[in-house]
Amino acid sequence: MSVEVLVSKPATALAPAEAIMKEQLRPSSHGGKQNNHVKVSSGYPGQIVHYPMEANRNTSDVNGLGTDIQQHFDNTHIIYDNSTDTTYLRGRLLGKGGFARCYEILNLNTNKIYAGKIISKTRISKPHQKQKILREVQLQKNLKHRHVVEFINYFEDDSNVYIILENCSRKSLVHVLKHRKYLTEPEVRYYLRQLVAGVEYIHSNQIIHRDLKLGNMLLNNEMDLKLADFGLATKVDFAGEKKMTVCGTPNYIAPEVLQKKGHSFEADIWAVGCIMYALLVGRPPFETTTLKETYLRITENNYSFPSSLTTAAKNLIRKCLHPEPTSRPLLQEILADEFFVCGYLPHSLSPTCCTAMPKFPSRYASNRPMSYAAAREPTVDHLGQLGNAISQMHLDSRSENLLEEKELEDIEKKSPQHSRTHIENSVQTRDTHKNGNNSNERHIDERSRSPSQRDLTKPGCAAVLLNALTLCLEQMPKDFKNSPAPMNAEITWVTKWVDYSNKYGFGFQLSSDALGVLFNDTSRIIMAPDGRAIQYYDVTSKLSAFTSDCVPDDLERKTTLLQYFARYMDEHLINGGDLEYSSSSDSVSWSGSMFLKKWFRTAKAIVMYLSDGTLQVNFFDDHTKLILSSNRGDYLVTYIDQERVARTYNLAHIRQEGSVLDIYERMTFAKSMLKNLVDIEGADI
Repeated sequence: MSVEVLVSKPATALAPAEAIMKEQLRPSSHGGKQNNHVKVSSGYPGQIVHYPMEANRNTSDVNGLGTDIQQHFDNTHIIYDNSTDTTYLRGRLLGKGGFARCYEILNLNTNKIYAGKIISKTRISKPHQKQKILREVQLQKNLKHRHVVEFINYFEDDSNVYIILENCSRKSLVHVLKHRKYLTEPEVRYYLRQLVAGVEYIHSNQIIHRDLKLGNMLLNNEMDLKLADFGLATKVDFAGEKKMTVCGTPNYIAPEVLQKKGHSFEADIWAVGCIMYALLVGRPPFETTTLKETYLRITENNYSFPSSLTTAAKNLIRKCLHPEPTSRPLLQEILADEFFVCGYLPHSLSPTCCTAMPKFPSRYASNRPMSYAAAREPTVDHLGQLGNAISQMHLDSRSENLLEEKELEDIEKKSPQHSRTHIENSVQTRDTHKNGNNSNERHIDERSRSPSQRDLTKPGCAAVLLNALTLCLEQMPKDFKNSPAPMNAEITWVTKWVDYSNKYGFGFQLSSDALGVLFNDTSRIIMAPDGRAIQYYDVTSKLSAFTSDCVPDDLERKTTLLQYFARYMDEHLINGGDLEYSSSSDSVSWSGSMFLKKWFRTAKAIVMYLSDGTLQVNFFDDHTKLILSSNRGDYLVTYIDQERVARTYNLAHIRQEGSVLDIYERMTFAKSMLKNLVDIEGADI
C-alpha cells in the first residue's frame, strides 16, 4: 500500500448505477443509429434491453472473453461520459488503493475493454485531495510510450471521478511473483529492460514516478511491461530541484526520501534496485514485519543477498541501492551493466511465464538463477587483452559460424597443395625469421605505410566514436516512434565469420570480399578479393606481402589455413545482410589496410572492431546486426534486421530525430561494448 501524508482510509463503495445515470442516454457518436447504441427501458432504469455487437465482433476475441463480452460485465453498473457521449459497463475489480478502486470497464460504443480508475467524491472532498487527482491526470495524459500505461480519458459525474486507462490483461508482477515465488535472471533482464525504458521516458519528461514497485508494473496480453499509477508522481520544474514530500511504498522508499533530505530522479533508481532484488529473491531487500524496522534498515542500508544470486546481479543491485543518490547509476548505465551485457536476454516471453518457469535454450536453463560463470561466455572483464586471449574463449554451440574440427579436416583432405615457389619482386627484401628460410617475402614496416593507410588506425578513433555515440544516446528524443530517413552509403563490414579459436583462430570475410584470419598468436593474414594478393602481419605487426601462387615456406601453414577458412565460409555461410558493396574487387585497388582488428564474444552477441574504426555487433538471439562506421566525417549507424534488410542512418540525424526502440537498445549495448574495448585496449586502439 502506498504511503503519503495525504492518504489515510480506503475508498468507499461505488454509488449504484441509478445514481449516476442520466435521465436519458443520447445516441452514440458513431452515426447516431439506434442499433449502435444502448437503449434503456423506461420501466427498468439501468437495464440494457438491446445491444447488437455484430459490427465489433472481430475485436472481442482480443480481450480473451469470447465473442459475447457483455455477459462478463455488470449490467446494473453503467457509467456514462457526457463529454464524449460514451457508455461503459463496469466489470470485475482489478485492484484498490488509498483513493480509488480499479475495474475492468467495457466501452459499449467500441466494444473495447479498458481499466477504469474510479474515485468516489466522498474521498476527495478536500481541495488538496482534488488537486492530487488533477495532478495525476495532468502528468499522465500526455505520456505516450510503449512501456507506460496509456491514458485514455478523464471525466466525472455527481458521485465519482473516472480515469480511463489502457487495460493490462496479465495483471502485475505481484501476481506473477505470487505464482512463481522468484524469477530467473533472463526474465528479470526482460522485465527490467522494459522498466528502464519506461522510466527513462518519464524522466525525459521531467517526471519522477516515486512509487515504482511490482504492483505498478503491469503486463498486457503480449507480455509487454507497462508502468502504471502516477498518483504519487511529481514534475521537476527546474534543474536541481529537490522534492521534500515523504511518499511512496515502504519497501521501496529511498533513504533520502525518508530522511527528508530532498529527492529527485535518483529515488526511482533506488526503486529499480529494490524491484530487481524482489524479482530474483521473492521479496524486497528491506522487508521486515514492522514499518519501523523496515525504515531503519533502509536508512542504514542494511540488507543481505542469498547465496543463489550471481555476482553480476549483486553488483548491479548494490549500485542501484547506493545510499548516496548521486552515486547510483544512470538508467543507460543500468542497461550497459555486466548483468545485462553478459547474460541472456530473451526477445520475448510466453504468457505461461506468469505461472510457470520458462524453458529457455538449454545453455540458459536453470531451476534457479544461474551462477554467473554458467550463465555467460567469458567477457571482456575476464579476457585481459582481447587480442591476446581469444584462444581462451569458449565455442558458442548456438552459432552456425562455429567450425568443427572434423569439418576442417574434411576440407583439408580435398584442398590442393600450394606452390612453394618464391615471389619474384624487385622490391628490397630481408629475412626476419629465425628459422633461416630464404623466402623472398616483401617486409613492409608499419611506419612505411601511406598516410591514408595510417589514418585508418589513427589514435583515438574508438574513443571519438564512443563520445559521439554517448552524446547521441543522451540527447536523442525518447519517444521511439520513428527513425530518420535512411541514406545511401557504402560501408565495409563483416559479412561472414567463423570461430575456430579453440585451435587456430577467427576467420572473417568483409563486404569487399576480402578474407582474413586473426590467429590465436595475434598474427593475422588477409587475402585480396581476387584470391591472389595476400598480406601477413606477424605478432609485431610487421607486414609481409606475397601472392597465393608464391607462398613463403614459413607461411605455408597459415596460408593453407586461410584457404580452409575461405572455403568453409564460401560453402556453408551466407552473407549476413543485403548491403551492397560496389567498390572494385581488383587487386590493384586493394591495399589490404582493412581488416578485423579485435573481436570478442559475450553471451548476447559477438563484437568485431575493424582497422578503420568500424564497430560491428552481431546479436545471437535474433540475428540482427548493428554497425557503427564513419564516412566523410560523419558517423553512420547501420541496422540489419531479422529479415537481413539493412538500413543506414546518419548518427547526427538520430541524435536530432530519435529512432525506433530496437535500434536504441542495440546502440546502448554497442556503447557498452565500445567502452569496454576502450577501457581495456586504450583510447588509441
